[in-house]
Amino acid sequence: MFCSVFGAHARGLVALFLTGAVWLAAARMLVAQTATEGPDAACAGKNRIGQVKVSGFTFATYSSDFGSCLRVVSGGKTVFSHAAASFTLGQDASTDGNYLGVPNGADVTGRGHPDMIVSEFTGGAHCCMSHYVFELEPQFKLLATLHDADDDLAHFEREKDGRYIYITADWTFAYWPGCFACSPAEVVTLRWADDAKGGGFHLARDKMQRPAPTPAQWSKSLAAARKVVSQGDPNSIGTTLWQTVLDLIYTGHSDLAWKFVDAAGPKAQQKPFPSLADFCGLLKQSAYWPDLEPTLKEAPAACTGPAAAAHK
Repeated sequence: MFCSVFGAHARGLVALFLTGAVWLAAARMLVAQTATEGPDAACAGKNRIGQVKVSGFTFATYSSDFGSCLRVVSGGKTVFSHAAASFTLGQDASTDGNYLGVPNGADVTGRGHPDMIVSEFTGGAHCCMSHYVFELEPQFKLLATLHDADDDLAHFEREKDGRYIYITADWTFAYWPGCFACSPAEVVTLRWADDAKGGGFHLARDKMQRPAPTPAQWSKSLAAARKVVSQGDPNSIGTTLWQTVLDLIYTGHSDLAWKFVDAAGPKAQQKPFPSLADFCGLLKQSAYWPDLEPTLKEAPAACTGPAAAAHK
């Protein structure tokens, strides 16, 4: 269905993330959160359904009529408590073999300290999955929260050098320019990196680089985009023209992305189709924009000014 030939590998991975429910929000990231959240009615339940002990901490999940609760206890004291629809302790290997498990206490950030992974599902048909990364030493804290929208296959992978990367997807463009199935999306690879804010999970650019499209691939993708323009199909423009543009930007070929838009012709940006300014206005709302912006080459004025209003 997706017509970006040179982005087919990434699009194939994105397809694995679809759970049958639609996605409402783009993946966003919050790092360096350390505050303990107050327990609510769900955390008052006594029906424990899971427990993991690691590095002197007990991670336990409870179920009640109010939902589920995650509670972390150390030395008999609760150091973290949070309620949601459900939680999963640690990362087990996927049943389909798509990814391996991660030992509880593994150093997934490379900071040299043991970590614990907990995933959360908020419930509902539209959202949302998140992964918590707790750092257990030298001081317990919720080091990072990775928001994955409705992606239940986001996961950590261990590289040959022993470091971990995180695989998720950027769904900033969900339901743009029309239906969900018509919207562009991109698999992203993250890796912990120190920064001025204390560190966080950032795009692993070396893992996302891809070769430039061949002339045959370029022609095939361009023909697909021009076809939907000629048919006046504003929905399919998302999975042809704009998916290709997103692929090129994320894989290190933003200069070709702008050329591809130009090659599609002026009608591709005239109503009922969204414009390049519309596209860039949304892209700037992505959680990964701070990492993407410095990589842009020869960006047109429509993508260098203040964020434009998104076309709906």
